[in-house]
Amino acid sequence: MAKRIFPIFLLLLAWGLAIPAAQAALTVEITKSVATAIPVAIPSFGPGVPGQPAVAQVVRDDLARSGLFRVLSPTGYPSDPRDPSGVQAPAWANIGATGLAVGSVEPLNGGYVVNVYVYNVATGQQLAAKRYTCSAAELHVTAHHVADLIYQAFTGKPGPFAGRITYVRQVGNIYELVVAESDGWNPHPIVHGTMPVFSPTWSPHNHRLAYVTYEDARAVIFVQDLATGSRQRIAPGGEITSAPAFSPNGEDLAYARSYAGKTNIYVVNLRTGARRQLTQGDSINTSPTWSPDGRQIVFVSDRAGGPQIYAMSADGSNLHRLSYDGNYNASPSYSPTGNAIAFIHRTDGVYALAVMNPSGGDIRVLDAQGNCDSPSFAANGEMILYGTHRGGRKVLAEASLDGKTMEILRTTEGQDNEPAWSHH
Repeated sequence: MAKRIFPIFLLLLAWGLAIPAAQAALTVEITKSVATAIPVAIPSFGPGVPGQPAVAQVVRDDLARSGLFRVLSPTGYPSDPRDPSGVQAPAWANIGATGLAVGSVEPLNGGYVVNVYVYNVATGQQLAAKRYTCSAAELHVTAHHVADLIYQAFTGKPGPFAGRITYVRQVGNIYELVVAESDGWNPHPIVHGTMPVFSPTWSPHNHRLAYVTYEDARAVIFVQDLATGSRQRIAPGGEITSAPAFSPNGEDLAYARSYAGKTNIYVVNLRTGARRQLTQGDSINTSPTWSPDGRQIVFVSDRAGGPQIYAMSADGSNLHRLSYDGNYNASPSYSPTGNAIAFIHRTDGVYALAVMNPSGGDIRVLDAQGNCDSPSFAANGEMILYGTHRGGRKVLAEASLDGKTMEILRTTEGQDNEPAWSHH
């Protein structure tokens, strides 16, 4: 079966429509939240687009899955205000709300206007207000922007919800590289075929995806433009390449090249094709990830006998080891804020999700309930998307950087893994 490559701009035309059964959206199951979660109330905002979840419901679900907010049930709300004139702070304080976001969804010129006002109920202070305009197809992602606004109003940090995710879904012998909104809504295949797909990663401006698939029985990296579907092959034909990672400016791609029994880290300029080799020797060197400032590359090597995490300058100099705890540490992902590295750490026979500081210290295990893989940070650096196993299936999961919140993203069929979160 030939592999099909899809341009995303054609898929966007269908993004306001019902989702086919073969592309069922992910559902979120919250498994851990913080005891001090902020109680918030989100009245209705009014009706939205038929066939889509209401804006208010998307906002409620986003805030709930962050683990930092406890969304109060609408059945206990004292009223359903749509603008500041209807807000009576004492009435909302009486139901235990600390936060309140009211708003409206109004049709305009074939699209919609979404207004939102965010309040601290205890003080009566308006924390934020914003007006969004969007098409019907963009209304769901606009709801994520509303959730981001509320998140930032109460935490002081950017919200993660308006970003997109990509992941690999396998149903039978069919593999798809899927792009979806952060809650799994609007899933669309970018690649579809019988050849496995691995290691998808976003370019800094989210216009391209790099991923690994097979061609002529060899692992090959492609960089695909999401607007046109056009693909750029990395490295000449016949080479075995894997583990792509865009530089922070999007101009270069780090990757692993396997040749004559050796696997080393290379960097290629995506415009000129010029490449340089960064690591040397007979060991396996793979899984590069860039620091946010582009000055450092963190990677995995077995040069000490087992997979461990190392760092080097972006030119290959100053190579040094970061991980020493345990005999298996792999799949590093550098936080976009530069304060942490997520990775897979084997403990008690389980491949667990863990984090450490950029110097290799302060290792903390976040999820050891099932074998984990492919950690990827949200753009705000506060949440990590990764693959894991639950109930004998591969599923996606999200955990907060402090390990206090966690949720599982499930579908009714297939296996989901190899996820990556987009940038801002």
